[in-house]
Amino acid sequence: MMRKLLPLFFAIFLLASGQVQALNSLQQYQIDTDTEFYQGAGQTTTTTTTCGSTSTTPDTGNQTGSEFTLSQVETFASEPVTSTWNISNSTVEQWFLKQASAQPVIALYGLNSSNIGIITSTVEAAKVSPVFFYLITSNEGGTGDDTAADGFINYTSRAGDTGVEAAQADAQQIITDATSSDSPATGGGEPADMPTAEAQNILNSLSSGSIGRYYIPATSAVTAELESLSGKTGDWTGLFNSPLSESMQNIKSMGGDPEQGGATISTAGTDCGTDGVAGQGIEKAINWAIMIANNNGYGYSVTARETGWAKWQSDPSCNSSCGDFDCSSFIAAALTEAEYFQTNPEFVTSTEGAALTGVGFKDITSSVNLTTDAGMQSGDILVNTEDHTAMYIGNNQVVQAADPADGIQVSSYYNYPWTNVYRTPN
Repeated sequence: MMRKLLPLFFAIFLLASGQVQALNSLQQYQIDTDTEFYQGAGQTTTTTTTCGSTSTTPDTGNQTGSEFTLSQVETFASEPVTSTWNISNSTVEQWFLKQASAQPVIALYGLNSSNIGIITSTVEAAKVSPVFFYLITSNEGGTGDDTAADGFINYTSRAGDTGVEAAQADAQQIITDATSSDSPATGGGEPADMPTAEAQNILNSLSSGSIGRYYIPATSAVTAELESLSGKTGDWTGLFNSPLSESMQNIKSMGGDPEQGGATISTAGTDCGTDGVAGQGIEKAINWAIMIANNNGYGYSVTARETGWAKWQSDPSCNSSCGDFDCSSFIAAALTEAEYFQTNPEFVTSTEGAALTGVGFKDITSSVNLTTDAGMQSGDILVNTEDHTAMYIGNNQVVQAADPADGIQVSSYYNYPWTNVYRTPN
């Protein structure tokens, strides 16, 4: 399988020592063959505040070259795609938002520090580490043109998808690829003499679900990287950057150890939250709601509306026959998970407003446009006192327990019509 790589266009002439110098043979080959490449990013500095402490780490972008040995890279490649390297979600989110190579994807889905947690939760629900997901996107991000190679990983076609839909599909693709048998990637514009034997040997030694099982069949750049680290050279030498080594360097820049995978997403607490749900306050409520919406084990039922919360409390890792919510019990559960309520109030839509204002939510209906969603903020609670409730999550989207047919879902914003909109004070 070959994935499209980001194009890197070279100038026809280079200035050297005050004189015009023609392209060397390798550069000329790249232009003649229309070879495509990974594109690096410049350096900046990222200041991250996590759980009350502030740290400053260099943002090294997509590094070129390698400071790692073959043995070190193999160790990294053997780690599971659930590895976090003990890097918090907030740290990797802020790192990702500053990557030049990720800007087309960021712009396409309107991502920023306020809403990127929605993507993070979606990726976690698909059982992929957000750290690994954002590392891949910074190397292989889509074009952002909404016509061709959209999505977070540029070989996919996600035209028309929302950010949540694209993230879910791409994360699921990572799992599929990491658990499949394949061969080292070729066909990325390299000469036909590029060897693959060393990359194949490494691939054969890796466990299902590992980083290498995903990455080696994904792109010629990784095949070339492993062959180069094994001492092989040829006309293909230098055509590509080094995705595995670059990922390792970026992990180090965020304070992680690329040779120690650390806690995985199934067991790691994130952003000082509990139950492995990222964020605090309304952010945690949003992330939990999206995680449940992405878990096919939960369904919709009015008569069994309390069973979903009961199962979540006893078995948060459940992904099959986990119980049900209806619209109001779903919102009540999300807000209880975020600790707005000490115990789940299990309200219904007719009593929801009183329950929300009782814990500090404000009725801001008069300050928003119910038709267009103008003025709404992520986490606003939408209520029709007679029939339905949902949570607005930004980007013209809501998360809701819709009905028995559609279940629990993320969908485009619509006016139910809503009679009230409530907003948390924090």
